[in-house]
Amino acid sequence: MRVFKPVLFISLIVLISSCVKDQMSIEKKNPVLVNSFAMEVDGLLWQPGQVGKEECNRTFKGAWSSLGEKPFFNISAYRDAKGRTDADSENVLEIQVMNVRETGEYKLTGSYLESFKSYALFKITKQDGSSGMYSNKHDISSFTVSFEQFISRPGTNLKGVKGAFYGTLYNEKDPLDSIVIKRGAFVFKKTNEYNFRQCE
Repeated sequence: MRVFKPVLFISLIVLISSCVKDQMSIEKKNPVLVNSFAMEVDGLLWQPGQVGKEECNRTFKGAWSSLGEKPFFNISAYRDAKGRTDADSENVLEIQVMNVRETGEYKLTGSYLESFKSYALFKITKQDGSSGMYSNKHDISSFTVSFEQFISRPGTNLKGVKGAFYGTLYNEKDPLDSIVIKRGAFVFKKTNEYNFRQCE
């Protein structure tokens, strides 16, 4: 009996240790989505592209920068049949919001042709094969980005952000041609990463 009890005790420890390792292995295999992005363009859902088969790998990113003591935030999102994630992508959305210091609405009236202005730019290839560059108006506000929440993250000074955006963008070659973006929404718990990995 004296030999049996220690063997039983050791077997129990090995079994518990194995269960803990299995649980940790399951957690590693199930990444948690921490970033998200979507919008409607002219009434149709638009989502960024996906890299491979895993939902975690979506072609969008958000990043903080600063101009002196003025923080600003950039969002980029891409969708392309060939997987391109640059200016040559079939669909590219760029949003830059300057001097983001607090939650609230930011009206965009700048131009992407100027380095440190607030703007929205969307290069889109439509279903009929035509394409165009669409941007916000500069004389009046036609596009709004709302920062609803800043999210603290351990181990970094970079804040996560949650927000929304909407508005009308106009064809640079034909001001009578426009697209309407509604229900734009983003969550970036993880920012300033460039590998399009949206999970932790």
